[in-house]
Amino acid sequence: MKKFFSMDSPFMTALSVAADLLVLNILTVLVSLPLITSGAAIIAMHSIVIKIVRQEECYIIKPFFKEFASNIKKGMLLSLIMIVAGVAVYFDYRAAKEYAPKMRAVAIAVGIIALAIMFYAFALTARYENTFGATMKNAVILSIAYFPRTLIMVLFAVGLWFVCVHVYRIGVPVLAMFGVSLPCYINLLFVDKVFHKLEGDSTDENRDDA
Repeated sequence: MKKFFSMDSPFMTALSVAADLLVLNILTVLVSLPLITSGAAIIAMHSIVIKIVRQEECYIIKPFFKEFASNIKKGMLLSLIMIVAGVAVYFDYRAAKEYAPKMRAVAIAVGIIALAIMFYAFALTARYENTFGATMKNAVILSIAYFPRTLIMVLFAVGLWFVCVHVYRIGVPVLAMFGVSLPCYINLLFVDKVFHKLEGDSTDENRDDA
């Protein structure tokens, strides 16, 4: 029983991660309320969650706002892209539903592709210093190169929201507590493996050049 409640036990580790994700979810949602700041908030969340995934010792609140402030410009660009893409997909879907029902699948596919690219774009911005154009280009490349992982990431995020919206009494509290941070955590469990591979390749190349 003592081992079960020890600080290094899987149970206590999971509890600690859940507590961190809860705080991050609240912070991200609150800071994202003006919408235009949502990109910087999501980048800040990713920068903290990467450390949690890598089991690095980190604080939450102060580093979150530090990352938020340092990524405000890139975050605003990502916010605009995210909002425009979301609105475009929504209206395309509504139009297809009204005038060409068979085209709804195309609208859904476009939405999934856009969501996948944004997942990688936020993770890359949080992890690496790069130009905005290069980040978006790399996000597209990674979303295609690691398609199976990309598909799992999208299906989890969409599935979580779909289930929670349709199970209102339980779902709304779950979304309020973990609706943003939990998909981010699951995504980064997959994306961080890609980052390790890329960083390992980069290290090997540097050694070869030396």
